Amino acid sequence: MDSTPLFWAGTGAALAAGFAGSVHCALMCGPLAAAARPAAAPRSPALLSWHIGRLSAYALVGAGLGAAGQGLATALAARVQPYLPWVMAVGLAASAFELGRRLPAVPALTAAARGVARLGARLGPAPRALALGAATPLLPCGLLWGIFLTAVGAGTPAAGAGVMVAFGVGSTPGLAAVQAGAAWSGRHPRTERVLRRAIPLAAAALLVWRALALPEAGAAPACH
Repeated sequence: MDSTPLFWAGTGAALAAGFAGSVHCALMCGPLAAAARPAAAPRSPALLSWHIGRLSAYALVGAGLGAAGQGLATALAARVQPYLPWVMAVGLAASAFELGRRLPAVPALTAAARGVARLGARLGPAPRALALGAATPLLPCGLLWGIFLTAVGAGTPAAGAGVMVAFGVGSTPGLAAVQAGAAWSGRHPRTERVLRRAIPLAAAALLVWRALALPEAGAAPACH
């Protein structure tokens, strides 16, 4: 199966899911984003550093998850590559309903996030903001954990990184608004909740349709 169309479909779906969940991200991670803004310098370069740290960490995590999906496909005797898009679709659906929040907290991730924050506290404003941004993938988030599964289904390190970075870019507007001091609490919570679920589900349906439309690579030609 040619994975290029699925790569673009996956990153596009993650971008849409991130944008749909931007309000949610602003509410959940907004305090962490605002903490990167020095009180004496509201337009400090530290704000950009926070986003760079966040997106860089997303890329690294996504690459690792994509490599895990690739390794799984390689290790299993049965050919699972055609099923990876379905894993991506399940991840988007899990993100839409925030099923990840039902999972128990992972103490190791919590400890790692605190360690990164402590390390950043000893640094200047920009490096500290970079460290705080890099800690965001370690925080418990039902929306994000579904995207993690989507990155696994991407099936390669590059595709996994693309999925995570696309999600991060899509969810940036709400976080940037919080850093700028704008009100981002959501004036229409019911509409926002519907969109947060509908857009990832529509993206998941698109992935399933695209997977069904692609012929399997290496399929035997039909006999006449």
